[in-house]
Amino acid sequence: MKAFRLWLALSLLILLGACTGIPHDFEKPKVTLAGIAFKDANLLQQRFTLALSIQNPNNISVPISGLNTTLSVNGEEMATGVSNEQVTIPALGEAVVHIDVVSNLAQLIRQVRAMGNNQTPSYKLAGKLFLPIRPDGIAFEKTGELPPADQWLPKQLR
Repeated sequence: MKAFRLWLALSLLILLGACTGIPHDFEKPKVTLAGIAFKDANLLQQRFTLALSIQNPNNISVPISGLNTTLSVNGEEMATGVSNEQVTIPALGEAVVHIDVVSNLAQLIRQVRAMGNNQTPSYKLAGKLFLPIRPDGIAFEKTGELPPADQWLPKQLR
């Protein structure tokens, strides 16, 4: 019984010590869409590479162990992706992470037809950043406008 109590006390001390590594005034990193590029396509799906700028407003560096994201265009989910790219965002700095996302042909055709040639499509980028100190992830969401489709979508898909 004494051994169990000792083990329990040591476990609690280790757990409390781990919590001290997370600052009380930790601010969520800010994620913005820095670029979108067409990668490849086949009959059923298209792949795009998103460049995400991650800004760290904290005065400590933040290690990112991966992320997931969903890109919606004009209110419709267009593409999803995951990345296990590990990067450390420097204190009060930023880094760009590239993530491949996949859309299916039906989604893409609907979006392109809805956009028209000169319309500026709106987007919503949502997902989670995974940190070793927060394995459940930190949610992010960003909205904005994409450039016209003729600037990032190949002619044969417009």
